Amino acid sequence: MKKIILASASPRRRELMESAGFVFDSVPAEIEETIPPGSSPQEAVMVLARQKARKVASAYPNAIVVGADTLVVIDGEFLGKPADKAEAFAMLKRLSGKRHCVFTGVSVIDKNDNSLEMTFCEETAVTFHDLNDVEINAYIETGEPFDKAGAYGIQGRGMLLVKSIEGDFYNVMGLPISRLSRFLNSKIYPRYDVGDLLKIMSQLRRECPWDKEQTHVSIRSNVIEEAYEVAEAIDSGNPKLLCEELGDLLLQVVFHAEIAGETDSFDFTDVCAGICKKLIYRHPHVFESVKADSTEEVLKNWEELKSESKEEQTVTERLLSVPKSLPALMRGEKVGKKAGMVGFDFTDVNETLEGLKSEIAELELAIMHKDEAQIAEEFGDILLSCCNVGRFLKKDSEKALTFAINKFIMRFKRLEDTLLKSGENFERLREKLRNEAIFKEELERLWQASKDVGL
Repeated sequence: MKKIILASASPRRRELMESAGFVFDSVPAEIEETIPPGSSPQEAVMVLARQKARKVASAYPNAIVVGADTLVVIDGEFLGKPADKAEAFAMLKRLSGKRHCVFTGVSVIDKNDNSLEMTFCEETAVTFHDLNDVEINAYIETGEPFDKAGAYGIQGRGMLLVKSIEGDFYNVMGLPISRLSRFLNSKIYPRYDVGDLLKIMSQLRRECPWDKEQTHVSIRSNVIEEAYEVAEAIDSGNPKLLCEELGDLLLQVVFHAEIAGETDSFDFTDVCAGICKKLIYRHPHVFESVKADSTEEVLKNWEELKSESKEEQTVTERLLSVPKSLPALMRGEKVGKKAGMVGFDFTDVNETLEGLKSEIAELELAIMHKDEAQIAEEFGDILLSCCNVGRFLKKDSEKALTFAINKFIMRFKRLEDTLLKSGENFERLREKLRNEAIFKEELERLWQASKDVGL
């Protein structure tokens, strides 16, 4: 993979390149930023961007160099970076209540590959609020204006000055990263597909000492771990992370298929064929003439066809088919749902709550009798009852517990932060108060105080 160099010292441009997933070095281009007379804004930024890229490329001939330059233009006048507070004030006063344009030129150069050379300009229109002198001076005191064209940065406090924006937001930050990344990805990153993954996995099994030693059993836990990381990526709402984690999970499928193929048990094609057949078989309302007008009907048909394909003769066999390796809360929910499908279930959520209360009473009795085996059994019954309550409330028990755990950690952090800000920690506070009951009361007070902060 060719080395990428950003010909800029701008922290904003570095941040945007990093957020796009590029691995690169940053080498500032030392040039005299002189705009050629009579240049349009588009021409000016492209000339400067090209000069920066060429300057750095001359020292790094085997790298891909990205140069960029940004200008703010209002009423045909170019605004550069202010030299002092007075110049910053004058620029911001000029922009107040008006529409101006931000032009960023980008130049990509590879001295050894002319097909990689490209220079383009992106334009974004920005309109400011009407600003009074107090607002302008307050913004100048933040220090933001002094290394930015037009004396403001939209990614910082400067966003409060902006009334509207038309075009690429990141262009105003100094780099139209979407357009740049599409170009770089199309030129320097090959587009692999599942065929390439299968070839790579086959080569790893032949040539990598670690990969050669693995078995279905030795990498069993990897599948579980990767599936949980996919779930965490989904919860994060980060599509880039989700894409990465799905790849890691796909690797596990390919790995197991490769191991199986070496003994002619099955291969990746068999895995694909199996899931295609299963999807077609379990969706007769899509691929055949069976009618299913609601999600409930689809799920009912799915379960019936699933049991039929697995040759499950009894309801107990359906319950036993729920994987034992699932997290207990998830397994309890699925078992309860399968039992409920044949009518063995509670009537409504109130009945599940009564069942939960009954199990709590039984646990209290077991504790009173100091029967350890019974205590463990009744405690398990309570957790299963909680799964039933969750089912009737249409809440995912696993997610609900995960949220509760995260909420506890966040509140505990606020409690501890309060202690640390007062110069205390748990050990010092216990020693200071001496009385354990008073210590507990103080912790409870701090805990209740942390409850008021939004999560």
